[in-house]
Amino acid sequence: MQVETADAIEAAIAWQLRLVEADEAVWAAFIAWLEESPAHAAAYDRVAAADRLIAEARFPEPALVAENDNLPASRRWFWWAGGTAAAAAVALSVVPTIQPRAQTYQIATHDGERRTVALDDGTRIELSGGTQLTLDRANPRVARLDRGEALFHVRHDSRAAFTLNVGDVAVQDLGTVFNVTHSGGRMRVAVSEGSVAFRPGSAVVTLHAGDALSARDDGGDVARTRVAPDLVGGWRSGRLSFADEPLREVAGSLKRLYGTDIALRGTLSERPFTGVVHFSGVADRDVPRLAELIGATWRRDGGQWILAEQGASAP
Repeated sequence: MQVETADAIEAAIAWQLRLVEADEAVWAAFIAWLEESPAHAAAYDRVAAADRLIAEARFPEPALVAENDNLPASRRWFWWAGGTAAAAAVALSVVPTIQPRAQTYQIATHDGERRTVALDDGTRIELSGGTQLTLDRANPRVARLDRGEALFHVRHDSRAAFTLNVGDVAVQDLGTVFNVTHSGGRMRVAVSEGSVAFRPGSAVVTLHAGDALSARDDGGDVARTRVAPDLVGGWRSGRLSFADEPLREVAGSLKRLYGTDIALRGTLSERPFTGVVHFSGVADRDVPRLAELIGATWRRDGGQWILAEQGASAP
């Protein structure tokens, strides 16, 4: 058993040295090695833990070895082992700062479709329709919302904050549940629990439960609002909350939920809307109700709904 443990430790150190310049194939082999035996994972944990101690240790200068060339063979072996340990220490102190090469992949939903994704770190992400999310197999603490809407239930880790990239903006978890929408060159963040750090460039804006924020993809034109925490991610239950948002955002939400195309004629697209809309899940019922709510007319043209201002001539 002791021989097996020693072999595992030596292999763990060898992996640390090898991972410094590892490609995807090496990382895959390393993961396979970890999964071969609990002893492998335990050995690697010991090597990683030793990093914290070795980093603070001072090792003999190389000259000291030269001065002891006449030592007995057993003592010379001790100095050689010490040199090996020092080399391992250098590797161990470097490896944690080198991230494995990104292994990105996309998860996407069609309009009208929903999907839930569970990450290895315990984070859970609920995707609304018409959404694309980019994840990284090498780092589950990083994601990018390419388009659409998703609710994030993040397992907080003070050592590695979960970071969601949206356009040029980073949304960083401080222990939270939050919803993000990305559409038409703009993003919206609403916090249900805990807090997030909104990072447009070098600036930082902290949002707490009940806070919401919208901005351009580049982090400009920031507008803060308030929202009832229980309405965050309300698309899952058919309750959508809007605060002074253009009606095109409302239409976009319905398209993601139902896969139904809604065309807004005239100035309706940019008309601001504030309110909570309850949807039944049936487009034939909900779209006419929305038209009535905003004082618009409606008609169907094939698979498209067309809403126009009252009194406007239908195209």
